[in-house]
Amino acid sequence: MLQDDWWPRTGGGPVHVKELSITLAEEFDHSIDIYTRALVKDGVSHTGIQTFADGAVRLHRLKPSTEYWNARGRIASMGAPIPHLLSEDFDIVHGHTFLPAVPTRAAGALTDAATVFTVHGTALTSGTGRDESALAPIKRQIERQFVLGFDYDNVISVNTEHIGLLNEHHTDVSCVPNGVDIDRFDVETEQRDEILFLGRLAPKKRVSDLIEAYEQVSDEFPETDLVIVGSGPKRSELDDLVETLGVSDRVRFEGRVSDEAIPRYYRWARLFVLPSVWEGHPLTLLEAWAAETPVVASDVEGITEFVEHGETGHLVPSKSPDELADGLRYALSNPATAEQWATNAHDLVERDYSWEGVAERTNRIYEQIIFGSSDG
Repeated sequence: MLQDDWWPRTGGGPVHVKELSITLAEEFDHSIDIYTRALVKDGVSHTGIQTFADGAVRLHRLKPSTEYWNARGRIASMGAPIPHLLSEDFDIVHGHTFLPAVPTRAAGALTDAATVFTVHGTALTSGTGRDESALAPIKRQIERQFVLGFDYDNVISVNTEHIGLLNEHHTDVSCVPNGVDIDRFDVETEQRDEILFLGRLAPKKRVSDLIEAYEQVSDEFPETDLVIVGSGPKRSELDDLVETLGVSDRVRFEGRVSDEAIPRYYRWARLFVLPSVWEGHPLTLLEAWAAETPVVASDVEGITEFVEHGETGHLVPSKSPDELADGLRYALSNPATAEQWATNAHDLVERDYSWEGVAERTNRIYEQIIFGSSDG
């Protein structure tokens, strides 16, 4: 497995790769090496090897050790795994996210290993406002080459939105969604009167829309606070917005919290809100469902496919604080309805989004590549 980032930087990618690898090892007797970057966070360098699943899964953090967005570290991460891929006799090399496309493709060209690449989300599908940087056009061209231009034995998408585009460029394309550890969110705690956002404070998440929407309904629900869990490049801008709107006494920034604390935040909340302009298949959505927390989310790629409006959550147009405010108002004013969304969603998660199910579908792809049949 090849993954661009790892703890202490959190996100859907590391969770997916870790949980999938552990489940593949435990349920299907695979031995798995995960190659990722050695990262520096808050002045601490995270290097070395970790093991999971009684040693069947080995995590290798490859130097140089840098901050995540460090250009030298990002460029080096595309080459650092290649010597390991050449020296080991792997049956399959499975890359995830973006930059690992390079060593995945190199392994396909230079070794006998089969290659699988999982697309967790891409800006190449329709949509605007996904990248605010001046380098966005260049990054888009690089991404096009990595996702569409390289050959892989199988390409996996975590949602069906990307399947059409991927089918135009690849012979074998599959859809395997994210999963969630349902038992992890079965914690005993009292519900608080809180609206929760949990995730990266990044441009695509549009947390500013949530803050503006919350300001519109805050007087109507004077006991309901907004809790924002996570860190990211938009933090200072969001601090300023809260001050400008005069809701600093009602909005609490928790920063990055421990993995052990995350289930409690979901269970405390009356609502979980995901106001993104796009997603791949957000793990936070599955986590909220596993915790039986009602969801209000944007009606956009990577969310619409999974949320049935009025059944497993409430969808609103993206980039519209006014309509998001209406969604918050409706959910908070109709708690019985919102709780029914949560109950329906929890049933859905139990049925369709366990890591065991994700691993089974992934293993079937591996067997089809190696043996030419899903029967093994």
